[in-house]
Amino acid sequence: MFKHILVATDGSPVAAVATRTAVELAKACGAALTALHVIEPFHATAYGKFMLPSSEAVYLHHARLEAVRYLGDVEEAATVAGVTCTTSYEAGAPVHQVIEEAAQERHCDLIVVGSHGRRGLQRLLLGSVAQKLLLTATLPVLVCRAPHGTS
Repeated sequence: MFKHILVATDGSPVAAVATRTAVELAKACGAALTALHVIEPFHATAYGKFMLPSSEAVYLHHARLEAVRYLGDVEEAATVAGVTCTTSYEAGAPVHQVIEEAAQERHCDLIVVGSHGRRGLQRLLLGSVAQKLLLTATLPVLVCRAPHGTS
């Protein structure tokens, strides 16, 4: 069925659901798994007339440390299940486009993502990577939701 699955993670509880699903599916299909974390671009923030004490270098340092931690969780789950897993983090935006391009470059045949289930104004302001992938991706996309009341 599937030979190479890409799972995108942001370290959230719903990403953990997507990870479990992707690992189980990869094991059932005998597929390889790639875990991806996208680091969004640095945006300088200001409060009043003062710049908050953060630089792009500090942001990227912490973002990379988080990425390694998130990807390590996926790799550990895959290893326990006996699934071959590679990990990668990439910087860029929009996130949905970075995910799809990474999947295509790696010749994946399925993208697995979590959805936080945002609605209304929250969805309008924050957007939905899962929704954008469903609308634009040329590869199949499996969207996982956390059980009601857990995300």
